[in-house]
Amino acid sequence: MAKDGVLSTSKDGVLSTSKDGVLTSGRSFARWAVELMPPFLVACLILPFVIAYVHYWPSRPSTIDLEVYVYAVKDMLAGGDIYATTTPFWNLYFIYPPIAAVLMVPLAFGPYVMWQLIWTAALILAQQSVLRRCGVPRGWKLGLLGVVVVLAVEPIRTTLGYGQVNTLLMALVVADLLPDRPPRPGEQRERRLLPRGTLIGLAAAIKLTPALFVVLAFLIGRRRLAVTAMLSFAVFTAIGAIVLFDETVAFFGGLSSGDTRTASPLYAGNQSLLGVFFRLGDSSRTTTLIGLGMAGLVALLGTVVAAHWWRQQEKVFAVALVGLCTNLASPLSWTHHYVWILPMAVAVVMRTGLPRWVRGVAGFWVVWVCACLPLAVLPYGGGRERSFTLLQQLVANLGPIVGVLLVVGLAWQLVATSRPRSVASLPPNAVGGRRE
Repeated sequence: MAKDGVLSTSKDGVLSTSKDGVLTSGRSFARWAVELMPPFLVACLILPFVIAYVHYWPSRPSTIDLEVYVYAVKDMLAGGDIYATTTPFWNLYFIYPPIAAVLMVPLAFGPYVMWQLIWTAALILAQQSVLRRCGVPRGWKLGLLGVVVVLAVEPIRTTLGYGQVNTLLMALVVADLLPDRPPRPGEQRERRLLPRGTLIGLAAAIKLTPALFVVLAFLIGRRRLAVTAMLSFAVFTAIGAIVLFDETVAFFGGLSSGDTRTASPLYAGNQSLLGVFFRLGDSSRTTTLIGLGMAGLVALLGTVVAAHWWRQQEKVFAVALVGLCTNLASPLSWTHHYVWILPMAVAVVMRTGLPRWVRGVAGFWVVWVCACLPLAVLPYGGGRERSFTLLQQLVANLGPIVGVLLVVGLAWQLVATSRPRSVASLPPNAVGGRRE
């Protein structure tokens, strides 16, 4: 066994744990297996049942977004336009920046079922990484919770079913902001292969909205991280432009004109603030500008509030709040984009430093998102959202409204609690006039 921090080998040939708590090869592999295999196996079992129009036996999951990536990459390598590619049956387009297609080149090689398994494994690895960095105990508890998340958390489950990138992008951001483990004795910071901020920049280059975390980094005084993220975003975007210049111009040009190349914000599954404005109002340009403006204000306000809670050492809650603000601010946030509900759930359950009302409202938001009632009980598509009753409008829009109430309530509390301190810090003759 280990003596004075020196590793030794047990009789069965498995390396033991050192004195400073570092797991060695045999036990480390066993722990990783316990943490990853149960949720991965459950994910593979339920995959054919998540999305409609699939073959249950023999198992043939749909993973329709992964199919989009594969078709787009193959067309790109054949000299085609990634934004002209559509998939059979679903007729879906590739809607990400060109750098995403460049990074996905390996998808063009090998059988599709192999990539379905690899993609599912990567999503599970990302999910478990987020849980671990949010403070969930490692070992069998992490593995068991991973199974519960796959089964019960709708955004995570449908991200698996679609073969989406949401959980992967969340894991990139979290890896730059939350440490994998507490520092070991004599170690000042976590050892990293890449500078902090690189992964946030990569995530923003793939899907833009994670750029809000750069604002958070500036507000909490992590300027080096913020600058690194900006440089990372610029480098990855430039690589995409070098490889696919015309597509880069087309993507950012279309984005500036409001072309999202996908469904209307009116769709009930769009749980962004712009979707709320479309469903309660109309689809005019005025409504669009007002909705986007309000969404931007809420996102910035939420980020300012999150910076306060970061300084209060409620870092998991702060990261989750900014992540959910990216969902509120984006013009299109489908229900499966709300993967940031996962760290929010961990913060609500494990962080007792949050006010009771915050845990109540945030907890309700978590449960509401997981239930996914807008798609479970409402008719949608084909403009049917225009004829929603008052109760149907409530179901369709309650999620984003609760998110806004949480952000506004936190901001109000921050202002209310800071004013007495400001008054108390003034000299006696500055409050209420001269004292006798």
